[in-house]
Amino acid sequence: MPALLFAIFLALAQASPTKHLAIASSSSAKTATAGSKISLYVDITPKAGIHVYAPGAKDYLPIALKMNPTNHVTIGALTYPKSQTLTFEGEQIPVYDKPFRLVQEVTLDRSVEAGKNVTVTGALNYQACTNQVCFIPASVPVSWTIAVSEKKEGSRP
Repeated sequence: MPALLFAIFLALAQASPTKHLAIASSSSAKTATAGSKISLYVDITPKAGIHVYAPGAKDYLPIALKMNPTNHVTIGALTYPKSQTLTFEGEQIPVYDKPFRLVQEVTLDRSVEAGKNVTVTGALNYQACTNQVCFIPASVPVSWTIAVSEKKEGSRP
């Protein structure tokens, strides 16, 4: 038992927020007009032997994107991809153990002035695990900057 506790302690002490995942943010547009809808992406690649829990995992901490409120942006729906299933002690648990993408929809307010940049921020919250141990829950900041351009005549946002 002491050896197991020591192994868990070592795993927890060595955990850093991105040690277990590669995380990249991008968007459907770098430039948009006021009133436009934009998709914000978080691409996540678990390292070999690592999984994170998907929504619907009972008694586990699923991965989540928490957006910070910001002026000039309305936060829309967050879309998760289909998860894989991990069987652990007879229980079927939804997880992600392969690369996946979260898609967060946002809409720029119609009052945003052309020439301004709008920065949207949030945090990716998750708990990385192997089939033997789970690490301390982590939170990684994510951000996107969208340049607001002038609306062309006859175009719709």
